[in-house]
Amino acid sequence: MDRREAMLRVAALMGSAVSAPLLSGLMYSCQSKTSNNQDTDTKTTTVVSDKHKAMIEEITELIIPKTSTPGAKEAKVPEYVLIMLADCYPQQEQQRFFKGLDTLDERAKQAYGTEFVDCKPDQQVALLQKEEELAMAEQKEQRKIKAQAKTREEREKQDDPPFFSMMKEMTIVGYFTSEAGATKATAYVQVPGRFEACTDLQPGQKVWAT
Repeated sequence: MDRREAMLRVAALMGSAVSAPLLSGLMYSCQSKTSNNQDTDTKTTTVVSDKHKAMIEEITELIIPKTSTPGAKEAKVPEYVLIMLADCYPQQEQQRFFKGLDTLDERAKQAYGTEFVDCKPDQQVALLQKEEELAMAEQKEQRKIKAQAKTREEREKQDDPPFFSMMKEMTIVGYFTSEAGATKATAYVQVPGRFEACTDLQPGQKVWAT
């Protein structure tokens, strides 16, 4: 299974289409741009501060924590997010993403008197739940505006995705297209047998990757 197929399966898991920058990165050039590890490290270091890197590591692991299957950190999702941001996202969207991290950090200080990475796990979860609520409300408003639009151009205008939507999208796609996510978090058969259109799922059975 290549990344194109994995991307389509992940879009189905998310219940929506992936964003344009992420789609572009998956379908085109990220692999070729990151063939040299030294170049990759240099590129991402110039784009992302150490503080932002630490926040990305914590947030991705909170979205997909380690249980009986690998978590986001073990699947190297934070590294994936850094590569996607550096190589596939326009500067404007990078800035919006980092501004979202800074806003989250400010909310942590206001609510708990400390930076996000220093908050307790339950406090971090509460902050991210609030971020998701805000993102859902913003997207709902965007859909409402489009529904009331009078011109085709207004209806087809590309909306700016909220910060947490970007974060969650990259985390989920990065995880389920990683080796750990595709082979350990889901049921993976390298060489599938005959096709069975309808089969009964057993209690606790993983979703199929193939």
